[in-house]
Amino acid sequence: MLYADLFAAALRRCGKNELSTAVEILIEDSFALSRNRFWIEKNQAIRDGNGLRRFRRRLRRLLADEPLAYILKEKEFFGRTFAVSPAVLVPRPESELLVERALELLGSRPGHVLDIGAGSGCLAISLALGSSATVTALEKSRPALRVLKANIARFGLQGRVRPLAGDLFPRRGGPFRMIVANPPYLSRRDWRSAPPGIRCYEPREALLAGRAGTELLARIIAAAPPWLVPGGHLLLEIGQGQRRAVSGFLHAAGLREEDCVRDYAGIERVVVARRKD
Repeated sequence: MLYADLFAAALRRCGKNELSTAVEILIEDSFALSRNRFWIEKNQAIRDGNGLRRFRRRLRRLLADEPLAYILKEKEFFGRTFAVSPAVLVPRPESELLVERALELLGSRPGHVLDIGAGSGCLAISLALGSSATVTALEKSRPALRVLKANIARFGLQGRVRPLAGDLFPRRGGPFRMIVANPPYLSRRDWRSAPPGIRCYEPREALLAGRAGTELLARIIAAAPPWLVPGGHLLLEIGQGQRRAVSGFLHAAGLREEDCVRDYAGIERVVVARRKD
């Protein structure tokens, strides 16, 4: 069998054009081929039996809607590759918008940042690597905390990113120059209509907030002001259609909304607020 035949046969099984890139990545990773080498050797015969068995096992998982990131045990985010597992959310491009805005606000000045619900650590680590800040990465899930610690070690940030077990806010520490969070923001209706790859594989507790979807956002905003230095920023990733409710929470908490960044689909996705001086 040729690599090209394996690729074509897998695509016929998928029946989904959007999986063509995933299939190609699975072939390249299973046979330890670079992208260029795959296309150069696509018309050559496959002689790696172990690689072929590895690819077929992984393809079955892909056909069962398992996210590619969990199959490969890693995901690229903000130009870096993070370890992931089903204990943490798969990092998404929308969250890179939060990192970009946070780095603009942090600039080159040192400061202390709190990442609430850090998961894989993609936000905390990206902020530490892109600024002079030190980051407290708070995570309540023990399995997720293990992934977080592994990624901190992967990037050699043991002195800059502090992993901490906890829910929403630490028991001590602060105040912080910035608080960032990508909290659960799916409503029950959103959860029921989510694709199988999300509902069946990603951690429900990191996605489902409650009936309305804004429950965790409301709790974070209400408790945030004492944890921020005067003039400190709060950046939150939010769900589609939640801007109005979040604006109300911010007003009630005495925080000034400064900006709302739209994602690549035009959805209001990252709210930026500030504690008044």
